[in-house]
Amino acid sequence: MIDSASPLIEHISTPDGIKAFLSCAPLNIAFHAGGDSKVTIEQNRSLCIAPLPLSSLAYLNQIHSQEVLQANQGGLLGNGDGILIAQKNIIGLIMVADCNPILLFDPKHNVLALLHGGRVGLQKGIIPNALKQMQEKFNTNTSDLFAYVGPSIRACCYEVGEEIFSDCFFETGKILQQGKIFLDLTAIILKQFQEANITNYTFSPHCTCCSSAYFSYRRDQKCGRFGLFASLT
Repeated sequence: MIDSASPLIEHISTPDGIKAFLSCAPLNIAFHAGGDSKVTIEQNRSLCIAPLPLSSLAYLNQIHSQEVLQANQGGLLGNGDGILIAQKNIIGLIMVADCNPILLFDPKHNVLALLHGGRVGLQKGIIPNALKQMQEKFNTNTSDLFAYVGPSIRACCYEVGEEIFSDCFFETGKILQQGKIFLDLTAIILKQFQEANITNYTFSPHCTCCSSAYFSYRRDQKCGRFGLFASLT
């Protein structure tokens, strides 16, 4: 595993029962972006999750959807934007470069969810769908959850057009400033947490577009992806 003091790894403070961290730029962990070879990406992923083998890494073909898949083993799970993990020795990965990497952890039932929360996925309901599956499959009480939202593009850099607000879903995040319109997706996520009675949450203070520590599609469309990794302990 990469040394804990390395700038390529950012550890996340979590409750007992889970381990989570971010990989940082310039360490690209995505096959589909950034132009690195398959061998390089596999090496980068292995460095992040060692001593666990690469075969224990569960990941998705992310499609900006509400689809949440349960991981019973490592490998490519299929098309979707959320991973449920309820057993040890599987480490989940969500890849981002401006979208919100979201972690939900139920310490009473030992289950976690990793979500790819971009503008489209949030609009389609990735968070409510993950919560529904956790409740139905594992009897999760949302008031017990710990939630984490990682670095993402923030309102300071996320200028959008008026057409975005044809759906009132985004009104909570609308910011008017100096004749321009900006969108705060973290405000929308916070509202969904509050509506679900999730009170134990942490938001990273970092904007991916502002910080060179993370890949940002808005800043550089040819960029790679950084990852949110998490596993049960």
